[in-house]
Amino acid sequence: MWIVRALIVIVLIVILLGFSVYNAQERVAVNILNTRYVNVPLIYVAYWAFVFGLVVTFILFATVYIRQANEIRRFRRLSENLQSEISALRNRAIDDSAEKFMQADKEKNK
Repeated sequence: MWIVRALIVIVLIVILLGFSVYNAQERVAVNILNTRYVNVPLIYVAYWAFVFGLVVTFILFATVYIRQANEIRRFRRLSENLQSEISALRNRAIDDSAEKFMQADKEKNK
C-alpha cells in the first residue's frame, strides 16, 4: 500500500513542478476582499490557493475527527456499562431473581 501512496505523491509533485515550469512567466490580476493585486505570478496564486485549501481541509478534518473520537468514547463507556450489567446478571443466583420477580408480581396485583 505504501508503494501506491508514494507513487501518487510522486505523480502529484511532477504535475505541480510541470505546472510551475510551464506557467512561470504568466502574470495575472487577483481580487481579494475588495483589494486588487496586479501583475502577480500565477504560481504564487496557485500556491496560496493550495495552502488555503490545505488549511480549510485540516480544520474540517479536525472537527470531524474530534466529534468521532467523542462518539467512540461515549459508545465505549456504554459498552463497558452494559458488559458489567451482563456480568452482574450472569453472577446473580437464579433463586434470587425468581424471588424478586415473584415479589414484584405480588406488588402489581395488590
